[in-house]
Amino acid sequence: MPLESNSLRYAAHLPLAGIGAQGQARIRAAHIALIGVGGIGCAAAQYIVSSGVGELTLCDFDHVAESNLSRQILYKVADLGRAKVSVAAESLRALNPETKINSRAGRMADSDMQTLFPDCDFIIDASDNYGTRLAVNRTALSLGIPWLMAACIRLEAQLLLLRPDLPGQPCYRCAYGTAPETLEDCPGAGIFAPVAGIAGAAAAYFALACLAGQSVAQGLHLFDATHWAWQSLQINRNPGCRDCGH
Repeated sequence: MPLESNSLRYAAHLPLAGIGAQGQARIRAAHIALIGVGGIGCAAAQYIVSSGVGELTLCDFDHVAESNLSRQILYKVADLGRAKVSVAAESLRALNPETKINSRAGRMADSDMQTLFPDCDFIIDASDNYGTRLAVNRTALSLGIPWLMAACIRLEAQLLLLRPDLPGQPCYRCAYGTAPETLEDCPGAGIFAPVAGIAGAAAAYFALACLAGQSVAQGLHLFDATHWAWQSLQINRNPGCRDCGH
């Protein structure tokens, strides 16, 4: 999809080294899949759409609940009980009508990912399910599509950029190995609302910068809001990994 004539919307990107008109055109031509439209996904989607991505596909099985409203900023009291992807799509279309918004209601299985991902240039996994992340990992590996895992809990966030489109790179299983199918969730462990926003904005940065052609820091990035500190860890490929090892 070409860059639209309404370039004033993205004028602030054009003077930036590493983005400019060429990078903005690449963003405009891109299709991102976003799995999970919760606290992280809502924030990420807003920056992705407002920055002019050509197409965004939202994937989520859940419905808007009152406990979501403090941090899932695409939803309002009037949206309680509605499917998150439907409400989010409406809000995002109003934010930027130039972006094509698709929605998929339901849990994403391997077969769903194998159908959707070949048409995508980048994937963001903002789910809270280890099994879903492993399925994203397998499919992204098979297709060579870059993707980002983004998560937050309590006052902490984690982001892991993975580049199966480049040779010799680690995968999600290399970083996390074996973990329980069910991860801690926000209602149970708690989450400070702005931390979800910080993680979502960071996820949008990684996706858009990568699509624009910038050199983006790989590895695992950890945010500790209590001490206002970021830490980056290098992840090495595991030759014995059952997903990417040979």
